[in-house]
Parts: sequence; C-alpha cells; structure tokens
Amino acid sequence: MIKVQANEYTKEKFLEIIQKRARKELRIGKLINKNDKILIIDNGSAESKVSVYLLKAIIKDLPVEITIKKIDYVLGDDVGGKYNKVLIPWNADLEGEYFLKCIFEKFDMDFLGHFNFKNKTYVKLLLPCLAKEVSIFADIKKYKYKIITRNSYISNMLDTLESEYPEVKFSLLKSSKKIKNCY
Repeated sequence: MIKVQANEYTKEKFLEIIQKRARKELRIGKLINKNDKILIIDNGSAESKVSVYLLKAIIKDLPVEITIKKIDYVLGDDVGGKYNKVLIPWNADLEGEYFLKCIFEKFDMDFLGHFNFKNKTYVKLLLPCLAKEVSIFADIKKYKYKIITRNSYISNMLDTLESEYPEVKFSLLKSSKKIKNCY
C-alpha cells in the first residue's frame, strides 16, 4: 500500500489516480489537440519521465507529433523550434513556490499555470500532482531519474506548512489559478 496525504492506495489505484488528474488537466484546459507538434522537455527529473509516459498513455491514437529534447529548462525560456505545445517538467510544489515568489518578490505572474509564450503553449501536465506523488509514480514504474533538490526558503516554508497542514499545497494551487484568472 502507498500512503499519500491521509489516504492509502494500492500501486495500481495510485497510478490510475495520477493518470486521471493529468487527463483532467489536459481535458479541462483543452491543451492538446489533433495535429499538435509537441515538445517534451526532458531534464532527467521524475516529472519529465512521468510526463512522457502519461502523455503517450492519455493521447493514445490522437495524431500528434511528439519530440523529446534533453535540456535543462528555466521557466520563461523560449525553447525555439516549430512546436506549438511544450510540456515542461513541473508539479504543484514548483507552482506553489513560483506563486509565492511572485507575491513575496514582486515577480510578474506571467508564467503561472499553463501559459502562452512566443506562439507556443507551455503545458504543465503534472500541475495537479505533488512532487512526492510524481516520485512515487516514477519509482513504481522503475524509471531512473535525477533527483532535483529544491532548497529555497520558499520551498522549505511550503514543506513545513504541508507537514503541519496537509493539503496546503493544493489550496495554494487553487488560489494561484483563481488569481491568474483575475490577473
């Protein structure tokens, strides 16, 4: 059994739940369409490995062109190329950290959620998943991945809050989506 937050799941049920979240994210945002040219950024992280698997599992026979490119991506960078969609290795933890950074350090909120930049839609497929959940998914699938440590004061604060108040990262994610819609 796998324990996440206050719930316990079998491996199969856990994988199914994560896939459903990713599918819902794509469906509600209408993020992937027929004939899209999709670039998946592979920075070696669990997020990139799981994104490749989930995208292929979700879109199945949809006629799209998928390219996987090994690069270290920094949020807001232009990846170039003739792609109209770019999947970036991202999760709820990173989104919460970015959102709070925007507030505390007065950054623009241009890159909250899925965003458009230079004629491309940047998709955060694992936005509704915590980093811990993505790592567990990758471990179950036996993917080899690079552990990317986050050690900013904001990520440490979020981890502390999450341990004291479970679900705070998901609440922050919902808040960031509502604020982006007003922004």
